[in-house]
Amino acid sequence: MGFILQVLFFFIFLLFNNRKTKLYFALIVLQFFSFLSQFLVGAEIDYDSPKIVFSIVFININLFLILAPWRYAKIQMIYLKNKKFVFFFKRILYKVLLFNFLLGIFMLIIIRTYIPSIASFKAEGAYRDLYDQIPYFANLFRYSYLTQNLGYFAIPFFFYYLSISDIKKSRIALLLSSSSIIAGIAFYSRAQIFTYVMVFFGAFLLLRDIIPLNIKNKINRRFRIVASVIVFVFVSITVTRFSEMDYYKDRIPPRSRIKDPIVYSIADYAAQGYYNGVNRLELYTVDKTLYGEGLLRIVYQFLDFFGVIYWDSDVSKEKVNRSFDYKSHLFYGYTCQMVYNFGYTISLLLSFFFYLYIKRKLNNKKQLPIENLFILILLLVISIVSIFYCGFELLYIALLFFSLVRVLFFFRKNEL
Repeated sequence: MGFILQVLFFFIFLLFNNRKTKLYFALIVLQFFSFLSQFLVGAEIDYDSPKIVFSIVFININLFLILAPWRYAKIQMIYLKNKKFVFFFKRILYKVLLFNFLLGIFMLIIIRTYIPSIASFKAEGAYRDLYDQIPYFANLFRYSYLTQNLGYFAIPFFFYYLSISDIKKSRIALLLSSSSIIAGIAFYSRAQIFTYVMVFFGAFLLLRDIIPLNIKNKINRRFRIVASVIVFVFVSITVTRFSEMDYYKDRIPPRSRIKDPIVYSIADYAAQGYYNGVNRLELYTVDKTLYGEGLLRIVYQFLDFFGVIYWDSDVSKEKVNRSFDYKSHLFYGYTCQMVYNFGYTISLLLSFFFYLYIKRKLNNKKQLPIENLFILILLLVISIVSIFYCGFELLYIALLFFSLVRVLFFFRKNEL
């Protein structure tokens, strides 16, 4: 029953794509791939549970709300509504991204030199040893980790300059946006590499109609080359990491159709969000609600740092682990993470507001101000990573940066 219900939902999702929106279709395919992967890795879902129907229905309603508004995209032109703010934001952003780009290269060299073992870096936390060996490395590491998503702000500039055939400026924007993927490579983060590539691809599907045809043909060829390089890096990290983890093959369940640890790791990562989300939602009770503790960690750290509240990271970590029965390190998908943090009602409301915001900003508009695009590209991150986790926590620093620049611009404008 549960399996049939899930397949039915995917058909319903496709029926809503009457506008033939490529971005919306790609997001559905991504979710369907995650769903199918569970059968490759031998995942088990208790489809006979009396709560299974409610869980599947609730998961898919929330997924629909964060995927469906992208079908209203009909963008054919980007324009500058507030030129003074846009160029003010660009000037500050580019300086920060240039620093992040150079820092990413530096981190990449240092980590590859001192910690060539990916397993040591990821599983054993060997990067902490560099805190004592290299002065200020801890501060640089934390800064790079916190600001690694700021590169997404340069993606709208890349497409805007392509749309007006300014190739030189578009290349600069692309280079600076790549600070996000360089940080991911430096940290051996397949998730960051995947997210950047998919967000960039999603942005291309969202904005492809604004690009002149002669330029579009050229970048299509170059995208294939760059994509091949990125896939090679992604596979290299996967092969290197899991070839060092001999014990990982013992985790492969007998039911799995995939027996190779390296291939299994990719399929399992893709599948976890769905089957873990369904199974974990079956175990949810009100007393396990975290009240945002699992998604607001960075916010609480900032408030504690400035003395607004007292917050203990170890206590917080224990609370989250206890709520997830000490399996909080796994992927649970968008909906399950939302429910465990906010409960059913607030989760549904937040998904609904997400839907309304994106629909209102797009709403079949053929012309869109680039100011709106800065936020839309960030929100696209949530729709893409929903196969793994919620994703809101990835945006706090970027949104804070954007807000601070807006405030700075406001005061500067009033002083003139």
